[in-house]
Amino acid sequence: MTVGYRFKHAWSAVESISPFIAQVLMTIGANASMALIGLLTGVLSARLLGPEGRGQLAAIQIWPTFIATIAMLGLPESLVFYSAKKPTEAGRYLGSAVAMSIVSSAVFGFVGYLLLPALMSKQPMAVVGAARQYLWIIPIFALVATPYHPLRGLNHFRPWNVLRTVPNVLWLAVLVGSWFLGRREPRFLALSYLVALATILFPVWRVVTSRVAPSYWPDFEKCRQLLRYGLACLAGSVPQMLNFRLDQMIMATFIPTYDLGLYVVAVAWSAAAQPFLSATGAVLFPRVAVETDRGGQLIIFARGIRLGALSALLVTLGLALITPWAVPLVFGRSFVAAVPIALVLTAAAALTGINTVIEESLRGLGSPTAIMWAELAGAVVTAITLFPLLIRFQILGAALASLIGYGTVLLVVLYRATNLTGCTVRSLLYPTHEDFVFAASQIKAIGSKLAVGEYVAR
Repeated sequence: MTVGYRFKHAWSAVESISPFIAQVLMTIGANASMALIGLLTGVLSARLLGPEGRGQLAAIQIWPTFIATIAMLGLPESLVFYSAKKPTEAGRYLGSAVAMSIVSSAVFGFVGYLLLPALMSKQPMAVVGAARQYLWIIPIFALVATPYHPLRGLNHFRPWNVLRTVPNVLWLAVLVGSWFLGRREPRFLALSYLVALATILFPVWRVVTSRVAPSYWPDFEKCRQLLRYGLACLAGSVPQMLNFRLDQMIMATFIPTYDLGLYVVAVAWSAAAQPFLSATGAVLFPRVAVETDRGGQLIIFARGIRLGALSALLVTLGLALITPWAVPLVFGRSFVAAVPIALVLTAAAALTGINTVIEESLRGLGSPTAIMWAELAGAVVTAITLFPLLIRFQILGAALASLIGYGTVLLVVLYRATNLTGCTVRSLLYPTHEDFVFAASQIKAIGSKLAVGEYVAR
């Protein structure tokens, strides 16, 4: 048998035994690709620009990207939810979401243009001007990133995973092209990426419309439904984004770009594990949402969280062990000062992985407000601790503030999850014998089917 045939047969066996496991593995594969590309882009941008230039690039991108995410009004998550609930109407939901996001883009783009000089008051005017130009990311998000979210709700995980990987590939291509052209200007890199994203508009829509049935005409009632659920998700995701980015946003305003460059590299290293940690949650959201039996929902909910938490701890422990020698080796000796920061942020990544699985599961239960309160608590704690820790420990203090904030999120989201489901904390965090039996039975069933297929093929 050829390698391709063996792989195709193995994948068919996994899909027939457990579509859920197949979707998780597929998502892990896409996330692993994104992690590898993210590592490569982190290395290339660091070596291409050095700490100073890397800090300037971060300053150009961070505020416009944050504004763009808010401008989407939680519509991507809302599209996943309603596409899973009402698959025959996914096209109308998609058209309604895109129409609203286009209008929102114009409003937030104008407001962002006015606010950026104040938000980046300590940065050179050239950097502020480049950040203003980078605000074009907002309409690009609306037209390129929004459309493929119904695919996840409709269980079209293969095209969804491919499409969400494309922006990472484009960023890698921009960096490689700049390397060969000898262009080492942060502004050139940022604007080239926008152009690259704009080129995939029509391919994205072609893939989506081939799988999401028309009509795509906006519908007022569906706009209302999308906004109601989306704004609730946004209320939770804004604090979540602040937990992820508040440290860098504050540093982009007050801290020299050299220190920001060190911190961004540490963030990039700790984020290497995140694609693996988010895979289970990405599949759990629609899987929990589509389950109509409450008892079945809770079984999927609890088991997914238990196994996701265990995976988060194992993956980040392995990452932490190699951090001291890997960071300077990969990014260059000029970033050796980023190692302590990377270690703290790797510990924070473990908490983030657990939080992500719980929160995605809560979205599947239709409870985005529970996420809002947890992330809001984390953002408040991060904001309170950030400045004192920055003053006392410099950029290491920002990493410690993030760690404390993520720990707060975990405590609150666990509290909300137990109240909503009746599950105990132990039942959500400690893997049981039945979990391992279940996992072993799935592996055994897949192995048996593969063995039978191998025998038949021979």
